[in-house]
Amino acid sequence: MANLDIKIKLSNSLATLLLVGVHSFSYFKMFLAYVIGLHENHFILFSIGILHLLLIGTTIYQWLPIAPKDAFEAIGYWYLLVAILNSAASIFKVFSLDLFAFVALLWQLAVLVFLYHRLRDYPPRNHADVVFVNGPFSFYTAAATFAALWQAIQFNSLANDHPVVITLVILATGFVALHLVDYSHRRDWVYALTTGWILLVAAVFLTGTPHVVSLVVVGILVSAVARALIPNWLVRINRRFSHYANRASERAPLLGGR
Repeated sequence: MANLDIKIKLSNSLATLLLVGVHSFSYFKMFLAYVIGLHENHFILFSIGILHLLLIGTTIYQWLPIAPKDAFEAIGYWYLLVAILNSAASIFKVFSLDLFAFVALLWQLAVLVFLYHRLRDYPPRNHADVVFVNGPFSFYTAAATFAALWQAIQFNSLANDHPVVITLVILATGFVALHLVDYSHRRDWVYALTTGWILLVAAVFLTGTPHVVSLVVVGILVSAVARALIPNWLVRINRRFSHYANRASERAPLLGGR
């Protein structure tokens, strides 16, 4: 496969360095405020750590000759723009400029959705593409979608604790994920699984109706992911079993033969 433009490689590398660096700065307070026991900050840090590992893997993968040039060309410089907007939102949040942070968060979501839409024309060729090309941006888009919706209700003191509003956010997030894994041709189980993980974490800290609805949506998403993955696994297992069976029959001597 032809080599990817060096400018795009450097742009993606800079984007990853920017995200990791700014997040390390902006979330440093969480490390300092670490407390024993279950706290939402622990899950936030864990999720950000997974995102960083995925994006670092993407950055390394693009330099390999097996990387899909067409998919990375589709990503282009949009990933760098996402990193700039995310970094701006994080820095605004550190300095308690919540409105500016929310605006940057919305712009980041818009660019991510656009980038996610572009990648639909470049389905993964193998497991490496899932983990290092399509998967990271599915994870990122799912997390950004929930973050934007959740942050939107934080500006109203009545809405941010209202069970109906929180339930609507959960249902909207779950509906998008269910559509992408169950009804879309993409069968994006990474997006659905990421959303399920986020809602499961949310359920831990919610009570009443939102807690129950969140758990129900998680169950629906897990079953949808199973429906998307298990048939493919069965087909691969059957092919492998047939391959070994054919090889064994070819090696076996004919009956009555010498």
